[in-house]
Order: sequence, then structure tokens, then C-alpha cells
Amino acid sequence: MASNEQHFQRDSWLSQRHRTWGFNVPAMDIDFLMIEYDACTPVALIDYKHENATINLNSASARTLGKLGDMAGIPAYIVVYGHDQYEKNALWSAPAQDATHWFTVVPLNDIAVNPYSNMIKIPELRYVDFLYKLRNRFIPADLAWRLGQ
Repeated sequence: MASNEQHFQRDSWLSQRHRTWGFNVPAMDIDFLMIEYDACTPVALIDYKHENATINLNSASARTLGKLGDMAGIPAYIVVYGHDQYEKNALWSAPAQDATHWFTVVPLNDIAVNPYSNMIKIPELRYVDFLYKLRNRFIPADLAWRLGQ
């Protein structure tokens, strides 16, 4: 059995077990939390979600992640990602080799600045540029060229 499957089973057990500890000790797992940082300093919290995931900005997990960002003094986001082509046309499958990737940036706290309208799909180049701007940096020209192809 692959190690990631073993981890999934371990994590699944703990998640189920934690629920038995009572209503007054809530916890949440996060789909794919990334701490964006620069020079070992956190610059943003991003919970990545697949385009087929359910997004509820009023959920306890979204509100809690926004408050965590507030406590850390950094922006918190949900970023939905997707592709225009999938292998075997399955909803959750990997993107096709020549797929075009897109991202939607959704702010979760007041610190989170969104240079794009909410719920608009932006191309990968613009998203990576956004990540560089979070760090007060400029995207390298060669990377911008590659992503723009």
C-alpha cells in the first residue's frame, strides 16, 4: 500500500475519533493548506480547493481560517484551482499535459487584498504574479514568459 493511502487512513481514524470527544472541542482539517512565506516570514495562508469542491465562505472552517490570518497579521484566502482539460474526462482526475490552468482568489479576512473581482477565474501567469506580489517581489521575466506560453 502506498504511504499516502496509509496516511489517509491514519488521518481518517483520528478525524473520526476526535468527533467522539464532544461538541465543545471542535476542530477542522484543511484540504490543502499552504503557508506562503518569504525569508522564513509568513506572508499568507491559502487553503487550496479543487474546482469540484464545495465552497462555503460562511462555514466554520472558512471563518476560522480568516481569524487565524487576523491573529497572525497576514492575509488568508481560499484559492480554487482548475483546468480546462482532464485526463480521461474524469471530474477529479489530473489535468491533461497541455491543459490551461486557472485560479480563483477568495479573501477570507480584511487583510487579504484581492486584485481581482471575487469569483473570477484568472490564468496561471496572473496567479503566480499575485504570489510574487504577496512577497513584494516581481515575477522573473523567464518564468512569466514560460507561463504565458
